Amino acid sequence: MFRRLREDWQRFKASKSGFRFRDRYRRRKRRGQSGFDFRKALYIVGGLVIAITSLLLAPLPGPGWGTFFGGLMILAGELLIVARFLDRAEMILRGPGRRAKGVWVRLPAAVRILIGVIVPVCGAALGLWALLSVLR
Repeated sequence: MFRRLREDWQRFKASKSGFRFRDRYRRRKRRGQSGFDFRKALYIVGGLVIAITSLLLAPLPGPGWGTFFGGLMILAGELLIVARFLDRAEMILRGPGRRAKGVWVRLPAAVRILIGVIVPVCGAALGLWALLSVLR
């Protein structure tokens, strides 16, 4: 199982930017069966549950946005429209991501640690505030 995951990841990384998710979709499509596939339905439902739950829990501290994109990646393996969306998003976000990484690397270690502490604390405070305002 882990060998197959590693191979899939290597193929995903080797794909050309802007086509990674569509290539992954096509590879999964070739492996699949014709007709109703219970495994495909499970992947779609699981990806939706992960993505929607992550969106709902995004204000709370934790991996909210990371798991949201993980859910979308699961869906992209089964639905071409999601694969196309993620390919476009990758191309749009690639430039800003490189610039942000450059800024992050140039920051002193103390500032990075401070940001790493302040952001989760503020997220927890925001999540607590949202939870308390809903319960009133």
